[in-house]
Amino acid sequence: MKTGNFAPTCASVLAGSLAAFLLFLQPAMSPSEAVAAENLKAPAIVTYEVTNYGKRENKVPVTFGAVFAAGDVPAGTSIEAGDGSGHRVQLQVDRKASNRDGSLRHAVLTLVLPRIATGATIPVTLRRAEGSGPNAMPVALSDIPPDFDASVILTTKGHRLTTSARAALFHAKPDTWLNGPYVTEWWATEPLRDEHGVADPHLIVQFGIRSYGKGAPLRVEVDVENDYTWVPHPQTEFYDAQITLNGKPVFTKSGMVQPAHTRWRKGFWWKEPIDAYVEQNLDYLKKTRAIPNYDPYLAISPSAVADTYQQFEASDRDPMGAGIIVKYMPTTGGRTDIAPLPQWQALYLLTMDPRMYQVMLQTADLGASFSSHYRNEKTGRPATLEDYPKISTHSNYVGKPHQLELPDTGGYTDPLVPDAAHEPALDFVPYLVTGDRFYLEEIEFWSQWNATGTAPEYHGFGQGLYSWDQVRAQAWSLRTLAQAEFIAPDLDPLKKVLTRELRANIAWYNSHFLGGADSNSLGLLWQRDETSPYEAGRSIAPWQDDFFTWTLGYIQSLGDVNALALLRWKARFSVGRMVGSGFCWILAPSYDLVVRDSAASDLYATFGNVYRASLSDRLNKGQHGSPDMECGGEVMAHALGLRPGEMVENAVGPDGYSAFLQPALAAAVDSGAQQSGAAWQLFMARAVKPNFADEPGWDIVPYSLPPQLR
Repeated sequence: MKTGNFAPTCASVLAGSLAAFLLFLQPAMSPSEAVAAENLKAPAIVTYEVTNYGKRENKVPVTFGAVFAAGDVPAGTSIEAGDGSGHRVQLQVDRKASNRDGSLRHAVLTLVLPRIATGATIPVTLRRAEGSGPNAMPVALSDIPPDFDASVILTTKGHRLTTSARAALFHAKPDTWLNGPYVTEWWATEPLRDEHGVADPHLIVQFGIRSYGKGAPLRVEVDVENDYTWVPHPQTEFYDAQITLNGKPVFTKSGMVQPAHTRWRKGFWWKEPIDAYVEQNLDYLKKTRAIPNYDPYLAISPSAVADTYQQFEASDRDPMGAGIIVKYMPTTGGRTDIAPLPQWQALYLLTMDPRMYQVMLQTADLGASFSSHYRNEKTGRPATLEDYPKISTHSNYVGKPHQLELPDTGGYTDPLVPDAAHEPALDFVPYLVTGDRFYLEEIEFWSQWNATGTAPEYHGFGQGLYSWDQVRAQAWSLRTLAQAEFIAPDLDPLKKVLTRELRANIAWYNSHFLGGADSNSLGLLWQRDETSPYEAGRSIAPWQDDFFTWTLGYIQSLGDVNALALLRWKARFSVGRMVGSGFCWILAPSYDLVVRDSAASDLYATFGNVYRASLSDRLNKGQHGSPDMECGGEVMAHALGLRPGEMVENAVGPDGYSAFLQPALAAAVDSGAQQSGAAWQLFMARAVKPNFADEPGWDIVPYSLPPQLR
């Protein structure tokens, strides 16, 4: 029995990386080792690199997630896999999500490599195939070893609560997540019961059992949850925990504290582990538009990966810890977990370093420690706003009649505090590249929780609106919702709910800003009843607005909901701060900009008015100069304490306000917004820029640029 994480272990990553450099590429498999001797002739879709860090070298099964560009795998076709010589490799395709044209969007793939030496790397290429793939009998429950069992034992207040995987699998009908001739994965939920067989009302265990067949490796996942929504008397749980495989302890931790609406995860291999790493293809990931278009010419500093890994290793990575996630999410200031994707995920994508893969997955696991998880005890799935349209998690509502109960904390103050305004995108990329059901549910949990922190009428009851929140919270909440909607499986009951919510949100903005009551010529996101914290309501934070603009561009690129008209209108505010008439681009990334005379006034009609009022505000606060000084010249630089041609507000910082502006301008270019090309060209021509080599999270460029703008 082997324990550890599903990602490559720390020791194996370091040893395996060295081995990969020292060994030649694995020789091509002979025809006798391949399923078929003929070369595959269909055009290649994508090639992955598979490295074996484990000891098993023959018939090595490898399961991973794969996302596909629209049209690459049309409806009615499938995929076949080949090695570096084009010989066919056994492949199981578990289809999950489809593109709008019916082509395959996301699947969980399982390869069976006839032979791959420890430390070796081989390329595997996917090609389109006719038909639906192998139709042999799937791996069955009867293939699970008769001596297999996994148990969870929680000792609390003198009571012993237990449950087992075998009972969950064989005494109830489990859900099937993967199903085929090379791997089947079952999911079953069981309560924890005391010595008298009485089920605990709050604590449950989800078991995920992945079997590669009789006598083959078996993966065990254990998720301990305290996340039911309406069960009476929710509470923080205090216990000592133990997980056993076949009666032998594989995880023990005393003094655990689990607040309500949280869960934690551990994974193990039964007897023989599989320790293989699939290096995704960055160019193809970009082609699918699932990830931002990071600058292809950026060279990542080797120290960036080493430093991030060291920070991760030194963090609290035990269940109910936060790792390198900021524990108190409302914390302000520059942070590595805030960007379109967290810095560690950007580093993973841009280097494909196995250490960053491990950091990414284990950090996503720890996101479950935050109290943002509400499971519908009737359906067994994450609760949605359509399930409970009147739900609110706001302190003014929790504890009131017909609302959520206030949990009994037992005197424990939870240091982990979720916040939509500073919410990292923890789970989308992990689910994309692994196909692990746990990460899918995590995205769904967060997407629903983000809307609940207000009165039910403000989140539109079942619509799940975010417009009531801070602008940055609206941006990150929409990003999470769009990711969940894009990647949720076609057969997932939440898929249609997520689509309806995303459409409802875009429709709300369309109705209010595209000719509605809040329409304005600046392209500025605001609400008339909002009291801005800046300058007594006169100013807004343009960088929060930039977050929102990028998010609209991302939604449009994902392709399921049409946000183009809103995006082009919204892009005015980012573009206008660069090339708008009467506005000097030096002030474009200001921390705040004056946009009206008072909190009771309408917005200014022109960027020239915004610039004059904002510059005057700076000069009135002690900076020296005149309102008519030359834009970007030496006089302005001296007056504002800058170098000639330098933007305000930390122009060199990779997490500064000019860095925040870059993805918004990239989205504007992709939308075809007026003057967006000129704005991008001016922005990239500036003399003082950030160095993104250590922190690449904001270094996002348009998906396609005209030659004159490259």
